[in-house]
Amino acid sequence: MEQNQQFFHAHHSPMGALASFTVGESGEHGGMGLELGAPFAGNIFVGYQDGEGVVNSFPFYKGANDQSERYVQKDDTSSLSERVFENVERDYQWASDTFSAPGISFNVLSPFFEIPDPALAQHQKLKQASCPAVYVELSFDNTSNQDWTGFFALQGDDLRWNKLLDGDSNGMLGVTCRDNIGLATTCKSATAFSHFSVQSALSKIGNNDCFMLGPTAGFMVDVKAGEKVTLRLALGFYLGGNATFNRAMQYYYTQHFTGLNDVLSYALDHFDEYAAIAKQADKELQASALNAHQQYLLAHATRSYYGSTQWLFDGTESVWVVNEGEYLMMNTLDLTVDMLFFELTKNPWTVKNTLKQFLSHYSFYDEVFDPENPGVNYPGGLSFTHDMGVSNNWSPKGESSYEVAGLDRVCFSHMTYEQLTNWVLCCGVYISKTADKAFAIEQRGTLIDCLQSLLNRDNPNPELRDGIMGFESARTQQGGEITTYDSLDHSLGQARGNIYLAGKSWAAYLAIAKVLQDLGETEQVKLALDAAKRCADKLSASFDKELGYIPAVLDGHSTSAIIPAIEALVYPYEMGLSEAVSEQGPYGEYIKVLKAHLEYVLNQGFCLYPDGAWKLSSTADNSWVSKIYLNQYVARKILKIEQANSVEADAAHVRWQTIGASKHACCDQFSSGKPIGSLYYPRCVTNILWLDE
Repeated sequence: MEQNQQFFHAHHSPMGALASFTVGESGEHGGMGLELGAPFAGNIFVGYQDGEGVVNSFPFYKGANDQSERYVQKDDTSSLSERVFENVERDYQWASDTFSAPGISFNVLSPFFEIPDPALAQHQKLKQASCPAVYVELSFDNTSNQDWTGFFALQGDDLRWNKLLDGDSNGMLGVTCRDNIGLATTCKSATAFSHFSVQSALSKIGNNDCFMLGPTAGFMVDVKAGEKVTLRLALGFYLGGNATFNRAMQYYYTQHFTGLNDVLSYALDHFDEYAAIAKQADKELQASALNAHQQYLLAHATRSYYGSTQWLFDGTESVWVVNEGEYLMMNTLDLTVDMLFFELTKNPWTVKNTLKQFLSHYSFYDEVFDPENPGVNYPGGLSFTHDMGVSNNWSPKGESSYEVAGLDRVCFSHMTYEQLTNWVLCCGVYISKTADKAFAIEQRGTLIDCLQSLLNRDNPNPELRDGIMGFESARTQQGGEITTYDSLDHSLGQARGNIYLAGKSWAAYLAIAKVLQDLGETEQVKLALDAAKRCADKLSASFDKELGYIPAVLDGHSTSAIIPAIEALVYPYEMGLSEAVSEQGPYGEYIKVLKAHLEYVLNQGFCLYPDGAWKLSSTADNSWVSKIYLNQYVARKILKIEQANSVEADAAHVRWQTIGASKHACCDQFSSGKPIGSLYYPRCVTNILWLDE
């Protein structure tokens, strides 16, 4: 990684704890945070005091004044000089993140692995998977002829610390804050402390090594001249009691751990196992065919995904939630459909869990209307909400936290049609990938209802259907629906007549047909396949030879060019329907048109930035990288488009994260390489698909 790109924030998170040790940006706040949509507003101190009395540290803090100034009216109580390490090197792997400077190595391990199905797995496997901790290896190599003092500490204005008491410590040394976050080690040569600052603690102002007025706490360790010392730390999180509201649930880890001290003790006892898991993940990514830029992007995305996850327990069974980054919306369905491929690779049960939650609590039946005659409603059908709630507050049944009636194709309007396709696509891909026949049988009636709902939203009159969305949900109250591209112009933001969403409806019809075919529903399969053919024919016929592509919205006015016209090809492909995405298959003309479309628009005149980065729409300087990654996969793997295989583009997308979004961990929404929303975001794991190339 280039020298100017090594400082950027990254999540380091347990799986399912909605917790993060966020570190990596220079001169910015970070630390251990629970249930946050941004980095914790604290400071991280890692380094050593050398033999000259100089405090050397990594630059992971911002404005860290000695808090004693609040109590004593004089200059800094510590006269120690400070120095930030220069020429810091960073080795950013899939599950390890190592910072190195002269005499010191700071390695953060965030192991991830398959979370076993809670309904089937053994207790010990579930305990291992749910342990809410991350792991630190801090190594010092003192080649000087003078003694050093190494340190690791966290600071926050609102943090106050206790040392682990002998009766509770189980042989550990450590400090905790409100029994929610804590640091522990079994290194007997270390000393736990809390004080105003690292400097005041090093200066030994007084002899109280746990001064509770101080907001800074951590460890010190002596490193004699010529010695090498390694300090292993567990960073633990814990929130007991009800974690959510309106539907009361606890964190699943509370079923296996009695409290924070139990978490810290278990994490340290199993440190070697977790370190080995992290090492194996690193090796897997290193051994892949991905280039260095792509490896970085996958590692960065994976961390933010797990940093947004909640594994909950409702008193009877597990409930899986992925929070929408900075917005903290719960199980946003248009993210679920994109994170689907990652979850099916790692934790397939979470997909079924989310689908069943939507069906039981966040589904509804509506009516639809023709925008040309909005005063008359017709039968609509089954669909699903945008999300399940926000900031641990579950929405009422059948409602989302996001969608607002009375809006016409602008942000916060309803996404009824897209969420219908999303649920169907998740269901179809899940059943195809897992061969879960029992779930398929269970969803037979649901999928038939979804099919009718899709057909009605095309047109309630079968004679007038053309395969794409033409009617709006009455839940908009005579407004207009939008897509997941909610803050874009109509090239991608408007649902009706949109070729991106039309592609999804084509894929949804195929998904329904595949599942119902295996269940013997011949009549419904014919309805679905006829609809898929109408949709493909409509889109093929809409290719504008004068423009050189299919306009983004089929309204007779749009001239926008968009990349995501090709996006939906991923779903039949991942379902094993290779003929459906073949130029020689039943939709061959549609596939040829999509290929010609992308080859024409994938240039700087339309959908490329000058540095090679992708631009989703020619008329909107606003792109979601999760969607870029997904469309890159489709372009390369399915359509075999050579110019989509660009290291230049990969390098540009890395710069978006390491330079543009360096303060926010992995981000999704960018304008010309600058983050404009969707910060601290989980959806970018669409790039797990690259491992299949």
